[in-house]
Amino acid sequence: MAVVRSLDAICETFAPGAIEQGVPTAVLHAIEHDLTARERGRMLLLLRTWLPGFGRLSRARREGVLRSWRDSRVPLQRTGFQALRKAALAYAYMLPGRWQEIGYPGPLGVHPQAPAPALEPLEPIGELQLDCDVCVVGSGAGGGVAAAVLAAAGLDVVVLEAGGYWSERDFDGAELAGLSRLYRAGGASATDDQGVGLIAGACLGGGTVVNYTTSFRTPDEVLAEWEGLGFPSGELGPSLDAVWERLGVNTDNNLPSRRDEVLRRGLESLGWHVDAMPRDVLSCEQGVLCGYCGYGCPIGAKQSTTRTWLVDAAAAGARIVVGTKAQRVLVEGGAAVGVDAGLVRVRARAVVAAAGAIETPALLLRSGLKNPNLGRWLRLHPATPVIGILDDEIRPWEGTLQALYSDRHRFLDDGYGLKYETVPAHPALLAAAIPWEGAEEHARLMACLPRLAGIAVIPRDRGSGRVRIARNGEPIATYRLAEDDARRLATGIDGAGRILAAAGAREIFPANARMCRWDVGFPAEAFRFGAGRGSLYSLHIMGSARMGGSPSMSAARPTGETWEVRDLVVADGSAFPTASGVNPMITIEAIAHLNARRLAERL
Repeated sequence: MAVVRSLDAICETFAPGAIEQGVPTAVLHAIEHDLTARERGRMLLLLRTWLPGFGRLSRARREGVLRSWRDSRVPLQRTGFQALRKAALAYAYMLPGRWQEIGYPGPLGVHPQAPAPALEPLEPIGELQLDCDVCVVGSGAGGGVAAAVLAAAGLDVVVLEAGGYWSERDFDGAELAGLSRLYRAGGASATDDQGVGLIAGACLGGGTVVNYTTSFRTPDEVLAEWEGLGFPSGELGPSLDAVWERLGVNTDNNLPSRRDEVLRRGLESLGWHVDAMPRDVLSCEQGVLCGYCGYGCPIGAKQSTTRTWLVDAAAAGARIVVGTKAQRVLVEGGAAVGVDAGLVRVRARAVVAAAGAIETPALLLRSGLKNPNLGRWLRLHPATPVIGILDDEIRPWEGTLQALYSDRHRFLDDGYGLKYETVPAHPALLAAAIPWEGAEEHARLMACLPRLAGIAVIPRDRGSGRVRIARNGEPIATYRLAEDDARRLATGIDGAGRILAAAGAREIFPANARMCRWDVGFPAEAFRFGAGRGSLYSLHIMGSARMGGSPSMSAARPTGETWEVRDLVVADGSAFPTASGVNPMITIEAIAHLNARRLAERL
């Protein structure tokens, strides 16, 4: 009861009307079902020991208590504030009840011309023993491609996916359904101190189902840097070409949204670089529907692995199993011989680890691998939005996902810089990112949603974090923003403010814990980062089981095979030696294509 009372009072303080709306119940359900045991224990302890009598205080005093936690010198208090703020406000605007007052139409419903499901995966209901040549763990940009290449070579392939299968006929555009079905931890995943939100797909097709279709090739300067670390950059070209062709990457489906037009107007006014975004879409609608595609493309225009590589793999005989999380790789005589996935056990001649840069190192650590680089070198491209409110209607939830970008500050420091991109803005994630000074002010800002435009600042990080496992085997990601990365991020926040000001925005602020308004520049507080301060998000998670030239500096060989266990190959974003500096999907798919091709030749 203490937890329920505390949660009721906290949610009602952040968003008056939350109890009647069912927000505390939804938050409690998310705590119980989406968080790891470690995160759940922390949150429940916080709620059980929340300030006695908090609910009996006046609204003004309750808001003052929350702001004191936000501004505390104690990182744990700031972290607690951020976790509670994000949860309460996200559900306040994710659930029906406030959409009309902010001018948001809500979900569009399933499209009448949604294509039929392209796959028929197996979802086991009891114990299952499978035998194959190769077991692929994960089905996203890495696993989907690896499965297709291996199956095309005539090998018997089994794909294990922890998430479920959701097709175009399930994609109704609702934030609640989209986040809970398609995203890791329902979109609530974060680093251990809540400093960076970790936005990752967790369904059949992984991130390729929910990403924004941006398709950059790996930059030449990044490949050169990787070559110096022992990565076989010179061999990646043909695989990059093969991926580019299979996805049909083009700039023909790039009708700029109103968000993009704001970006272009500001960039051109400043005389800064702007260009068309390469995208992996065919016959894209580029209008009202497209802005909802972060919750799954309802017409199948996005060339996710569920529309491409997994279809190829299934056609070649691969078996796809969903709702099945790999617990550990089976190792005998120093070689991988299968996968233990609880009720499902797979015997195989080789295993491909492609569960993403959080889950892949956790899987390998649970399997007994000891290489000190395993879990290290985690890169995140820690991004943050800068928000502008304009006079004209933007309807930021509509239009092409990302049609334009700018490389104005791509080369700030020896190949380390940042990109400017736009992203669709739907209420739940926006509500969690907007600074909270009080319930009334937050509601005013949310009511500006139809006139709002955001610019994402996406830096290439030189610093790194780490993935380790708790006693129960669950992954724990830690990350602290390096000093020079913070400096480049500050340059980007200032740059985004300038772009929005040049585009005519009347009110401009970053997604900081505190409100920091633009006035011929941002105050110093806008550039303070760390636990519970700025709102940072990572949609690009990389580097935690990196490939390289020696076991002293990498977790995997230049072939992707781990140094410790034969026939265990890494084939996802965790293989990156350093951050890619661009949206990483094409690079992940190319690495998976190369590593799988070489594995197929050997087998």
